[in-house]
Amino acid sequence: MGAGDFEGADTVVLHNELAYQDVLPVQWRTLLQAPDRYELGNFNDANRLLLQACVAVEEQPIRDKHEELTPLAAELARLDLKLNLVLRLLDSLIDKAPAAAAVPVQFNALGASWQQKTLIPPVGGRGILSIRLRGSLPQSLDLYAEVTDNHGGGMRATFVNLAPPVAELIQQFCFLKHRQRIAGARKSRNT
Repeated sequence: MGAGDFEGADTVVLHNELAYQDVLPVQWRTLLQAPDRYELGNFNDANRLLLQACVAVEEQPIRDKHEELTPLAAELARLDLKLNLVLRLLDSLIDKAPAAAAVPVQFNALGASWQQKTLIPPVGGRGILSIRLRGSLPQSLDLYAEVTDNHGGGMRATFVNLAPPVAELIQQFCFLKHRQRIAGARKSRNT
């Protein structure tokens, strides 16, 4: 971790902003030339849809632990379960390339840090950082980025030309994951 990074018991910060940390499949693809506006637009559109799906899956309605589910909430929970099943079945039908290696990764709307064991790109190199957020979704988060550090395979990159709606969804996703982490920590302390 470098300057601007902080990791408290329940908080992960990267570039002085709340970040999400996990062990996920990550892949770097160096680009020889910058993507054109059309390619960047496609990345941003696909990332927006993926993040909207992830946020919808992660967001849980806040309710009292003794509160009964209303009929509508129970129906929504049942539909959510069915949708997750359909996504898993669809994922199993898709002919996938071998998954990238899962490594520790931290990211937020500003950039990311991860471990790269092979083909370490140079500082200033630009490419696509692909992060597979959920095994049940066949798509990865593909972000155009510039390498800012590569010391000993510890990579750091900042995102380039990230659309504001995608940046907002990344921060929302990081916040939801942070909230889940804190709730899990509180629950384990109380048991």
